[in-house]
Amino acid sequence: AIQIASKVCRLEVTATASHEKSRDWCTSLGASKVVDHSEVANLPLNSFDYILNLSDRVDISLLARIVKPFGRVCLVVGGEAIKAVDLSLFFFKRCSLTMEVVFARTRNWEEPERQGVLLGEIARALERGVLRPVTTSVMSWTEVGKAHQESMQGHSVGKTVMRVHP
Repeated sequence: AIQIASKVCRLEVTATASHEKSRDWCTSLGASKVVDHSEVANLPLNSFDYILNLSDRVDISLLARIVKPFGRVCLVVGGEAIKAVDLSLFFFKRCSLTMEVVFARTRNWEEPERQGVLLGEIARALERGVLRPVTTSVMSWTEVGKAHQESMQGHSVGKTVMRVHP
């Protein structure tokens, strides 16, 4: 997301990360500023035109406070995290609130071919070097338990690829 926002959309990106390794990773992907998770609550009112929230520990009132009037907030979370979203917090700012679900188009049969078009655009950006792969480790499928455990700790950087041996 950082790469697409900064390199394709040419937006100034502020990312959140709490460990030095994660902050360096965000900067290497194109973030111009990295804020510690614990400091987000201290950001000024109306700081951002766009907010992409990837955490299931979402504080909707905080997002409503830091998004600019007429801004856009995208939530890539579901389940318990969004059951009690208070939309009134965004009302007088006239913000757009969007839910993003991977493969929603194909799942709902709404122009499913567009999913392939979007993936093709990403592939071409990778081929041209505009975007770079974010794979940081490759593990054997026999280590899936270890990979899952590392992922659930919430401190992993980049993506882990699981190699399936025939």
